[in-house]
Amino acid sequence: MFVSNPLLLLSTPADTVTLVFLLLVPVVVIFLFMVFVIYRIRREQQVRQREAELREQTAEMEMKALRAQVNPHFIFNSLQSIHLFIQKHDHEHAGKYLLKFSGLIRLVLENSEHKEIPLAEELKALELYMQLEQLRVRNGFDYHFDIADGLDPEAVYVPPLLLQPFVENSIWHGLHHRASKGAIWLRFGKRADMLEIELKDNGAAAPDNVDPGARPINSEKRKSMGTSITRQRLELLNRTRAVQSVIQFEDIRDAEGTYAGKRVFVRIPLIEED
Repeated sequence: MFVSNPLLLLSTPADTVTLVFLLLVPVVVIFLFMVFVIYRIRREQQVRQREAELREQTAEMEMKALRAQVNPHFIFNSLQSIHLFIQKHDHEHAGKYLLKFSGLIRLVLENSEHKEIPLAEELKALELYMQLEQLRVRNGFDYHFDIADGLDPEAVYVPPLLLQPFVENSIWHGLHHRASKGAIWLRFGKRADMLEIELKDNGAAAPDNVDPGARPINSEKRKSMGTSITRQRLELLNRTRAVQSVIQFEDIRDAEGTYAGKRVFVRIPLIEED
């Protein structure tokens, strides 16, 4: 007689157990394979997360090292200024400079402990720094801050001493060479999730026949060191925040094509207080 149902062929319990076993083996294999795949995925995610944490820790250590470099560089330049006043027996200006210098150093040391500080604190330090340099530049200079509407300096955060090297370059490689009083303009605005900073000066080009002794001590070394440190800091900022910060330099020229100053444009992530 023809049997249509295969299960009827299982004449003993052993045959039934064998069939169940054969059916379960593929299920168990598939289950174990899925468990293995899920484990591998989670393990790889943990490894990637750990690598990201290590990269961030390394970048933070490098950033701290760079901030530590800024302080001696900045203090050295300021002490040079005091030394020049003393050499000239200008004790009144030396006293004023020391008073402002002590206030600025306190700010710099406090701010350098933090990754970011309020823009208001950065502007306070910049203003003190420019007041110090006003005492040194022979024809003096004015400075102007322009903060866009809707940008709260107390609620926006920036890396400390980010702009000081650019201001220093404007003063000693531009305004210092003017035959009359100069000026620096600093404008702050925001576009989408980026903070935009523009620095302009109306400095003059260094004359070809300038007396080397009239130039600031180690001026070229100071210029390269200060901006180099800032570039490295922004490169680390790009790595840790997965953004593209920008620094652009541009010569300003008048209608006749004569050099009329320098423009620096900086774009960094907009960090606002929660």
